[in-house]
Amino acid sequence: MLSQVMSRYQYLEEQFRIAQHKQFGQSTEGHPGQGELFNEVEALAAESDTQEEAISYTRKKPTLKPLPKVLPREVIVHDISDEEKVCSCCAGELHRIG
Repeated sequence: MLSQVMSRYQYLEEQFRIAQHKQFGQSTEGHPGQGELFNEVEALAAESDTQEEAISYTRKKPTLKPLPKVLPREVIVHDISDEEKVCSCCAGELHRIG
């Protein structure tokens, strides 16, 4: 009886290890020799002379223009009651956020 339980335990443990390896283990997505498929492109790129171009201009960063002064402006202040101005976790006074 004990030997059956131990063999079942070892079987299940091995199945668990296999499942873990399938999910998290190292995997290869290719076949032997597949790495040499595109080597000719790399060889051509290495043979060609790489030339660097000098940039002869500077870019202007976009800037935001301020709104015209003639537009009407309103200042709206949203205030809460004094009971709500107390912090719920430390019972300290809340401060105003700009």
